[in-house]
Amino acid sequence: MELGKKIAHLRTQKGISQEKLAEMLDVTRQAVTKWENGKSNPDTENLIRLAEIFGCSLDELCGIETESQKQEPKIHIGGHILAAVSVLIFIGYCVIGGISGNFSGDILILLLIIAFPMHVFLHLVFWGMVKSGEFSFLAGYDPDIKYNIDGMRRYIAGLDFMLGFETASYLFLMAASSLIVPEFEIAYILLIGYIISFIAGIFFIGYKFGDRIYENPEDAKRAKRGFPASVILLVVILLSVGAFMLVFELKGFENNSAKSFPLLGMMFVSIGFALGGYLAESKRLKKEEDPRPFFGKAFIICNILAVAAMAAMALL
Repeated sequence: MELGKKIAHLRTQKGISQEKLAEMLDVTRQAVTKWENGKSNPDTENLIRLAEIFGCSLDELCGIETESQKQEPKIHIGGHILAAVSVLIFIGYCVIGGISGNFSGDILILLLIIAFPMHVFLHLVFWGMVKSGEFSFLAGYDPDIKYNIDGMRRYIAGLDFMLGFETASYLFLMAASSLIVPEFEIAYILLIGYIISFIAGIFFIGYKFGDRIYENPEDAKRAKRGFPASVILLVVILLSVGAFMLVFELKGFENNSAKSFPLLGMMFVSIGFALGGYLAESKRLKKEEDPRPFFGKAFIICNILAVAAMAAMALL
């Protein structure tokens, strides 16, 4: 990263304005602006003071790689351990369930899907991205944006660890509850909690590392401006699924019955409107430097239609 962009990035991370930084260095705001635009460079004394303010070394500030940075990055070992734990929980359920007679084919399939496609495979994908530095498989990755490679690796490693911890914890609770109290379908209730925490974990890590994964501070700002829309999308999806389950139970629909299909279709319509609004909002934020108002018209209209589709479920 160029020195000027590095100063702007670190200043934004610390939440320091150009005026405040100029005051701390006893220079003019115009001088800071010129540094960040690449029109001039700070002298040695100011470079040392900038490194102190940002809490980094001079090498890091000037973009000089240290020997430790040149070494091949490794994903946190906790990710490997948690993936192994999920596999052991699945095997343990098969063994203990077979011995105790509390074995359930439905629970087995549920644990199989969560342990392998949802955890082991996802962990291997994350691990591969950290080692290779290739992030095109990551959802939301934009090839037109310049990313901070080290920040992206740390972000993916953190995401891998958090999602791995959540998955291993819920797998244990699902397996244990099925073996101890098989007459109660606690595992399916835990599945809903797992889905919610899984999606929430993705948003949390994305927000936490938002300032570290972009080279351009404006891209980081744009990503944070889109965070409320992401949360609303998650909430609407969960409400749509919840409304479907509630109406399904209250009206006593049977699985695969003709009456259940319009209800299922309306749930997908509601989710479709919410997703359409989110995509429209993402496009708007990408185009506008300082978007006003807080949400675009398309986003608001699509979410109103999504709520209307949820309400229509009760009429089916």
